[in-house]
Amino acid sequence: MVFAQDGEIVSPGQPICVEEEFLPGENTKLHGDGVVASITYGRVRYDRRARKVKVEPLKPVEEVRVGDTVLAEVKEVQDKIAVVEIISVDGRPLKHPRTAFILPAPRMRGTMDEYVGVGDLVVAVVINIFAGVIGLTIWRQGLGAIYSLCDSCGGLLKRTQKGLVCTRCGKREKRKIVHYYGNMARLASMVG
Repeated sequence: MVFAQDGEIVSPGQPICVEEEFLPGENTKLHGDGVVASITYGRVRYDRRARKVKVEPLKPVEEVRVGDTVLAEVKEVQDKIAVVEIISVDGRPLKHPRTAFILPAPRMRGTMDEYVGVGDLVVAVVINIFAGVIGLTIWRQGLGAIYSLCDSCGGLLKRTQKGLVCTRCGKREKRKIVHYYGNMARLASMVG
């Protein structure tokens, strides 16, 4: 039995069909009584070959997937991890930033604050998503901070031959940086 026709707009929880007709696909779920229902607002699409039904969202869903390159702002640095807020995914800004964690390298020496600092903008790659928790890495080539702030005074850290130096107080700091560190045009392209 089909409750919603192909192309019809449905709302969350609305029955679409029974399991005997079509198996649940994207944005649908199977209830205990064998009824397939929508989990989002969208259009019903039936795949008659595969015998599956899915719901295409009316508004695109902002997804973060394993393998995506993200731009994130560091919010908190702990001994072995850093808490960040993802600003953009593969050059597309997120309407609703997502919280994630920069995970330690397998043989990381020292603490995380030697690699990133609060307020830094970092380029990272999503390496896992477990129960909604997003894990990032900066330990591959081409990843790391693109813009950093001084831990003491909040001034901009400028790249020099001696490393990163604060433009305000002159303090030198260590970070894992990308080769195009400080390139504002590149940073702007990552935000969209």
